Amino acid sequence: MNARILAAALAAGIVSTGCVVNKEEAPVAPAIDIAAEEQAVRGRSMEWLKLATAKDAAAIANGILAANSVTMYDGVINEGAAAVQAATEAGYAARPNSTNTWTTDEVHVAASGDLAYELGTSTEDADGAGEAAPTSGRFVTVWTKADGTWRAVVDAGTTRKPAEAAPAT
Repeated sequence: MNARILAAALAAGIVSTGCVVNKEEAPVAPAIDIAAEEQAVRGRSMEWLKLATAKDAAAIANGILAANSVTMYDGVINEGAAAVQAATEAGYAARPNSTNTWTTDEVHVAASGDLAYELGTSTEDADGAGEAAPTSGRFVTVWTKADGTWRAVVDAGTTRKPAEAAPAT
């Protein structure tokens, strides 16, 4: 092999057999810390609760919900963050003294680290400290992670029916 060809081959990173000298390995995706992602979802849920307590529907729609979010509560369905915001604002206006709280019971994060669901219990008091008794319920929230931020894409809940009275004897 002449010296110029050998020098060109070496500069190009190949040897006379045609093998690549500097073979690049495929990038390895970083391991997902499922426990940390679970805590992050729990944290986002608590951020949402603080905004709900402050009755800040705009911050919920713009800071917590995905743009294409869907909510389903006892048969009422709202699609899109703007629709959810409008419905939430109407609810706050109709029940200005209402209180709502919830507790996360479980969070399950997909191995991919970009999808999770949360199960929990909720309590709502439609008139705050008024005469109406608080109601309790269950919910499920589906979270998706985009651009490093967990956003709620589906939130569904239902109110538990009051216990039936014991039959008269």
